[in-house]
Amino acid sequence: MKTTDAKHPVEPTSLLGRLLHGAYWYGAEWYWTVTGGVLLLLIILITLLAPVLSPFEPTVSAGGPFEPPGGGRVVLLAPQGSGITSLEGITVAAYYNTTAALLAEERGLSLKRFQVDKDLFEQVRAGKAQAVLFSARKAPEALAANPDFVQVGGPFGPRFWLGTDNLGRDILSRLIWGARAVLTVAILSALFSALVGVPLGLLSGFFGGRFDRVLSLIMDSIYSFPGLILAIALAALLGSGVLNISIAIAVVYIPIFFRLVRGQVLSIKQELYVEAARSIGAPGRVILWKYIFPNVIPSVVVVFSLNIADAIITEAGLAFIGLGVDPSKPDWGYDIYRGRSELVGGRWWLVTFPGLAIATVALGFSLFGEGLSEILNPRLREA
Repeated sequence: MKTTDAKHPVEPTSLLGRLLHGAYWYGAEWYWTVTGGVLLLLIILITLLAPVLSPFEPTVSAGGPFEPPGGGRVVLLAPQGSGITSLEGITVAAYYNTTAALLAEERGLSLKRFQVDKDLFEQVRAGKAQAVLFSARKAPEALAANPDFVQVGGPFGPRFWLGTDNLGRDILSRLIWGARAVLTVAILSALFSALVGVPLGLLSGFFGGRFDRVLSLIMDSIYSFPGLILAIALAALLGSGVLNISIAIAVVYIPIFFRLVRGQVLSIKQELYVEAARSIGAPGRVILWKYIFPNVIPSVVVVFSLNIADAIITEAGLAFIGLGVDPSKPDWGYDIYRGRSELVGGRWWLVTFPGLAIATVALGFSLFGEGLSEILNPRLREA
């Protein structure tokens, strides 16, 4: 029979109870870990379900350029007393390269296109078209300036919740699909660096001697380089592409894994249980992989998570200067690069939403890694 006391409550069996119970032992760090884990879970689900969640193709124009967030829908404006009640059997006027013109083409309507310096309402009055297909967002101003026109029906057409870019591509769709490229590069780079840095750190710390000195000198030389500058140099040398960029970023993080693992091995191999294994004649490979390596894993997991967060920012930096993945594919850093020149025109959404996406994913991995760092620390919080 389970009993309770003030210091050691009964461990709950429900999922929510276990989450709250973790906070009892580890304090605020547990909430950091759970928050980061939830963020990462949502991002991974969005990435996996991109074909379902994406409202448009990320590389194809879905509307007019620079549609603001929530824009895209259009309305039909017709002269008063014209008797027009629908789009059927009429010729509509619209500006070139706008959502209204694209929508008319998709629906097979009779369309007259005009340059933006032309007054569409004057064209209708001149008999060149029978009605105007106009942005629903600007319709109230247009109707106020042209009181002889009325709106026919309600707004229709696509809605771009986060707006469109200079080519009319939906930003929300590009964010959803861009997560794949960012996460792939970040996870691959952290994985490559761990696969190289961890074994080298184990061997260097365990065997020591000249081998340790040479490896330490090489790793310290790499570590002394500014990480972003080294990644830029390697990316320029290797070229674009997911694999090449992952390798370029991975080289930056190999010394981090090496130094961490080597330092822990130097400490762990002096422990009594390792000395006991040596005294009973255990071979070196058994001591290394059975007694030392398992005690290094918790720290490697923490650094792995934190390196992914840093790799996301590094990948965005490389894409910003044109050294990222293929520019034809959605990428958050490249979208920021393309949108920065439009800030002076008030088109803030081109850089704001990709920037928030980068910050959110990096924050999720950072919270998760920092929380794990505290939880996997052997010092439990005293009640």
